[in-house]
Amino acid sequence: MISKKLKAIVSSAVAGGVLLALSVAAFASSSSGYENYKTAVKAIVTTKNATIDAQYEVKDNGTVLVTGDTIQKLDNENRSSKTSVTVDGTSKTYESSNANGTFIINDDGNYYQMNKGTNSAEKDKKEKLSESSSSVKLAEMVTDTLVGDVKNQFVQDGDNINIKLEGEQIPELAKLAVSAAVENSNREKAHNNNNDKIGHDADLKAAMDKVPSLSNIEVKSIAMTATVDGDTLKDNKITAVITGTDTNGTSHEITLTLNAKVSEVGSTKIDSIDVTGKQVTAIDGKEQHRNK
Repeated sequence: MISKKLKAIVSSAVAGGVLLALSVAAFASSSSGYENYKTAVKAIVTTKNATIDAQYEVKDNGTVLVTGDTIQKLDNENRSSKTSVTVDGTSKTYESSNANGTFIINDDGNYYQMNKGTNSAEKDKKEKLSESSSSVKLAEMVTDTLVGDVKNQFVQDGDNINIKLEGEQIPELAKLAVSAAVENSNREKAHNNNNDKIGHDADLKAAMDKVPSLSNIEVKSIAMTATVDGDTLKDNKITAVITGTDTNGTSHEITLTLNAKVSEVGSTKIDSIDVTGKQVTAIDGKEQHRNK
């Protein structure tokens, strides 16, 4: 029904971007610069109202394999998203909106609706997320642990923050985290190939098969540029280069670029999906979970 493959792509991209953001956030040269960036990151993680527009690109040995754009709009418990992804020339668009307890999906003109209710445990959990919450504090502790001895590599010029780390400059914990993320992505891809071989996204699935699953992962470089205006992270570009070998022993250099912009903080209105006159399929929470 709803593309598991697409969700795997989007989830991997988002998870990878967050992981790299947390890792790069640790690479600071002074307590003031580091704290300024970390404060801005925490403000975005815990914000209840903002628009986040992220573009991402994956290259394999210089050839573009995947490009995508995701727009997330948050307005307290309401949220909407629109994701477009192109893999080897095959494109896919996916929209969702969660307004007042009603979750609607537009999957290439196929509409699905799930009534989650206004008192769901998931909503309550998100509402409790704040800078003083345990999960945020734990993430901050993990980030601080990654600081290591690379603080002097950080450069701040006014509102602009940037850093580039190569080879041995990258802390081992960050390398292990990126390697673990790639290995998890490989397992997710294998699981979806075994359990979702037939569907209306067959072309996209066939294109995704061209993305290599790698082993012997090495992190070659991580670079980050950001603009911080007060406590607001306005934009953040992260580029990571990793190397590895595929199942045939062929070497690959994968370049992942994520460019995120934050806007309309405090004034965002979500894009609700209008299903008037549309054929809508009702789904329940368990079915939605299976298709994640």
